[in-house]
Amino acid sequence: MKIFFVTSLLAVFSAILIISLDLIMGVSVSGIIWKAINPFRVMEPAEYVIIFLFTAFFVIDTFGSYLNKKKNKQNPTN
Repeated sequence: MKIFFVTSLLAVFSAILIISLDLIMGVSVSGIIWKAINPFRVMEPAEYVIIFLFTAFFVIDTFGSYLNKKKNKQNPTN
């Protein structure tokens, strides 16, 4: 759960940084919103595969850690 929270927190702070830099550079608000909503419009198909694999690895790894902790909690070895 901590990993998910830290990842979410970093994503939010990164988005805030990007939006604030766009505001400082003078980009219009509608342009900033469009860029924030649709960040993947310039990606190649191979990049979609890579981002999917990274996301799948993160989800599987987090779920596996959760299951291991749950299993160890039910069957403690002394």
